[in-house]
Amino acid sequence: MRRAPHTRTLGILAISALIIVVSLESTRWYQPDRLREEKIAAIELMQRSAQAVKKAKLGMGIPIDRRFDADDTGLVGVEYTDITTTVGSLAAKRLSTHPAFAAVVVDMLDLAGVRSGDWVAVSFSGSFPALNIAVLSAARALNLHPVIISSVGSSMYGANQPQMTWLDMERVLAEEGLLPYRSIAASLGGIAGAQGGLDGTGIEAGLRAIRRNGILLIEEAGDSTLTADVRKRMTLFDRVLGGKKPSAFINVGGSLTSVGDGLESHRIPTGLLKKVPAVRKPERGIIFLMSERGVPVIHLLKIKSIAAQYGIPGDPSPLSAGFPVKTPRTGRYSAPLAAAGLALMIALLIFLRKADLRHMAGGSQSLLN
Repeated sequence: MRRAPHTRTLGILAISALIIVVSLESTRWYQPDRLREEKIAAIELMQRSAQAVKKAKLGMGIPIDRRFDADDTGLVGVEYTDITTTVGSLAAKRLSTHPAFAAVVVDMLDLAGVRSGDWVAVSFSGSFPALNIAVLSAARALNLHPVIISSVGSSMYGANQPQMTWLDMERVLAEEGLLPYRSIAASLGGIAGAQGGLDGTGIEAGLRAIRRNGILLIEEAGDSTLTADVRKRMTLFDRVLGGKKPSAFINVGGSLTSVGDGLESHRIPTGLLKKVPAVRKPERGIIFLMSERGVPVIHLLKIKSIAAQYGIPGDPSPLSAGFPVKTPRTGRYSAPLAAAGLALMIALLIFLRKADLRHMAGGSQSLLN
């Protein structure tokens, strides 16, 4: 009859395996972060850009409401204005202002295979101005050429103050020489779908923002013209890029033209997506179309999960500067140590198994006597 291993044997094997695993982890060799300087530069650019936006707001008489923007960043809006499109999470908007997100975007771009001098297609809305700035800070730190299409509308607590929309922030940062990038075109976004707020003035406020910033207007009408609206944006990207594929497509927020309509739009993973599940519906968004062309996608939404992955503390107050706490990294285990550990486990297993068999044989002999 086959007998189970002795409890002592199992204990010795478990302790030996634990010692080997700990030894392998403690001697694991990590490559130095070759993008450390670029990540530091991106973080510093994001910090300086936030200060520039805050200064511009105060100069225009727009106060920083500490009830919402507890860290006094200037990048968190108010609860509601007529250019507010949907509900939004205050905790997510506050979290997005952490400067470490600029380093996170540098990391994702590098993992996507983007290199200095490359062109990237970018879709911004007003909902996460801090993440927009993080993307542009990373782009400048990596010497990239972003082609940007934006929408003016913003969910709650985003860039939803009519005098300082995302397009205004973008212009301020370009004029200051911090982030020298401007959108090639912009739409109202969700403002049209929300019919311009309670009294309808949001539509005119959004149009004024586009006009005063000298940006080409993309006329869109939400669900009813979604397929055509997506095609317009793809055509604009293609025209500026000369028909070439961008090295990556970066989307911030959940705009209808980016994610599309249908259940698939809610199932898109967040972060770096080297491949997006295929969808053939005509209502699919730019994320799906870019992926079909073989373009890596960086989708910045549901940022609490991204923050958790990179070790960024949730809704920090006050904000801590510097690198993410635990930037994901790869390391190499010691092959000789791993081989020695495997050999030791095999030898232990053979030795202890033989000891168990001798012990059981001795016990059986005693019973016979």
